[in-house]
Parts: sequence; C-alpha cells; structure tokens
Amino acid sequence: MLESLSGKFVGRSEGCVLIDLGNIVLRILTDAESFANASVGDVVTVFAKLVVSQEDVTIYGFDSKEKRNLFEKLIKVSKLGPKTAVKILSSVSPEALANMIAAGDVEKLSTVPGIGKKTAERIVMELKDEFELTGIDDNELEAIEALVALGYSRSVAKTAVKHAKASFKDGKKYNISELLKEALKVISKSSM
Repeated sequence: MLESLSGKFVGRSEGCVLIDLGNIVLRILTDAESFANASVGDVVTVFAKLVVSQEDVTIYGFDSKEKRNLFEKLIKVSKLGPKTAVKILSSVSPEALANMIAAGDVEKLSTVPGIGKKTAERIVMELKDEFELTGIDDNELEAIEALVALGYSRSVAKTAVKHAKASFKDGKKYNISELLKEALKVISKSSM
C-alpha cells in the first residue's frame, strides 16, 4: 500500500524520524542508522511499511529498499514483532544478518540484541531459504562494522573494505586488523 515517501527531514527522537510532507509531519519509526546523517531541512526518501495492529497504525521507514525488505521478512517470523525487527536492524548490518540466516548460524544470530536462542532458531527455520550468502566473509563484515562505528557511512565502509581486500595479492590470508588498516588507508587516499 505504501511504497515510499519524500519530504523534509525535521528531526529525530527516540527511534523515530519526523518528516514534513508540506501540510503534515509524519512520525516514522526507524532503525538507528537510517537518516543518522540527515540534517534538518534535507529532503529524504523513506522506504516505508505501514503496519496496522489492533492498538495502532504505525509507519516504519528505512533509508534503503534492502532494509525495508529485510524488515518485511523479519516481521513475518512467528512471535517476532515490528519493534523487535527494528531493534535487530539497529544492531547488525543487513549483510551480516542475511549471512547469519543463510548460513543457519543460530549461535551468532542469538548474540544480536533482541534475539534469543529460540528466536534465532525460528528466524533460521522460517527464513533460511529466502537468503543466499553474500560472498562477504566475517573479517570483511567486522571491518565494515568497525568503520561504521568510527563514523563512516556504510557505503564508504563497504567500498573501502572491498578495495582493501583487493590489495591482498595472490589470495593472501589477512586478519581483521590488517584489513581495517588497509581500508583506512583507502579512505584517507580517496577522501571518501
């Protein structure tokens, strides 16, 4: 019913963004990373999902279709509500989450805030067939998450890690600290 909306970013408060559509301001629940770098007055596009329950009508929104689609898959899992799905998306990147589900890694998935062991088992059981491994290894995912934690955008972090990985010749094995060091060099050289 609701695909996306565009409007002026008005502000952020307690897990929500406020979007001015001209004559109405919407309060949209979102993950911690979506629109984190938006400034008041910026025009943003929100990929939205309208969720209707007995108590409320809520708009959940994200800065990418990928996150919104992942959110939609998560809320189809039995006993996993939209607020928990947003909490999960705030705690782990879409790529890392998709890899954990595709690999059936219940142990790693159960360490994500908002997911216990039983919930992790349910997610894997109900969603495993909908995901494929992305080809990104654990070191790459950790390096991307570390760069995001340092304040770089996810797209800059992904690009830097991809270029850093390519710098390791002849399939040389590398550890997370070497990959992170190379990725930081890539960022500093290119001024991303």
